[in-house]
Amino acid sequence: MAGLSKGKVITVRGNVEPQALGAVLMHEHLHSACRQWQEQPTLPERVQLLMEYAVPNLRQLHDHGCHALVDATPPPWRAWPDTYVQIAEAADLHVVLATGFYREMEVGTFWVTCEADAIWPVVREKSAEELAEMCITEITEGVHGTAVRAGCIKLGTSSAQLTEAERKAFCAAAIAQKATGVPIITHCTRPGAHVSQLTLLTEQGVDPQRIVIGHTARHLVYETDTVREWMKRGATFCPTNLRMDVDWEFWAQFVQAVRGLFWTGLGEYLTLGLDWAFETQDGPFVGCTFMPPPPFRYMFMVTLPRFRKLGLEEAAIEQMLVHNPARILPVQ
Repeated sequence: MAGLSKGKVITVRGNVEPQALGAVLMHEHLHSACRQWQEQPTLPERVQLLMEYAVPNLRQLHDHGCHALVDATPPPWRAWPDTYVQIAEAADLHVVLATGFYREMEVGTFWVTCEADAIWPVVREKSAEELAEMCITEITEGVHGTAVRAGCIKLGTSSAQLTEAERKAFCAAAIAQKATGVPIITHCTRPGAHVSQLTLLTEQGVDPQRIVIGHTARHLVYETDTVREWMKRGATFCPTNLRMDVDWEFWAQFVQAVRGLFWTGLGEYLTLGLDWAFETQDGPFVGCTFMPPPPFRYMFMVTLPRFRKLGLEEAAIEQMLVHNPARILPVQ
């Protein structure tokens, strides 16, 4: 298909070899305007905040061997395409942009006061085939008529079982994934949601090796059996929100769970992300309200040193940050 190069990673500055990525943060958000349903050019004050606060921290990722991140923000909450290019060039970073669809949120949570605000209205209005074509166009041709192309598909669910709208979005993503070969990355926080997500996607013909299930730290600790079953089939799990100022006892359990997966030969199915975001969850566009600073560097300055103290081996860290993303992100 035009615009795709097998074995290359699609970034906002063009296709790159997977070896160029180094360590990869697999689930981040440079711009998540989570109260808007219409994509528009990025507001100047937001660009200024990103250039003055995000970019200096992104530049310093290179000191840790990290040269890439996956921006897992789907439309319509993303920044305008030129913003990602500006940031990537200023930080000399490889940024993988997402297309796709976010979850149907529960009425009464966050800013959602009615059903109309629960999910991007486009998901309800269009057919699965039309939604798939939207994704395919953004991957093969570009986003909003630009040359900036998406390199992954983002999906999400709110509960253990998918809603009707979420099922449609997942079916659309399956069509787009099979047509383009890019990976699917999901939002998965509820117990059991990984099973329903993976079941539906694989029933629709998606290879489990092209799926990364996000926000799954607790799944690794508390739902070990089903996690292992799906890893054996090739699915990858991406723990996120790895903040070290809370839940110290849990993180000790988590590190032992990760070590156990490596001991049983399943370490190639793990990646890591912070979920660090510049977002509007509480209204204003600000740096993350749910992860501590510094942006993105927190992984290398706080999370990984703590994991090392808890016994996580250096080889496991390199596998999760370098080798596994280099396998997952290229077009297949």
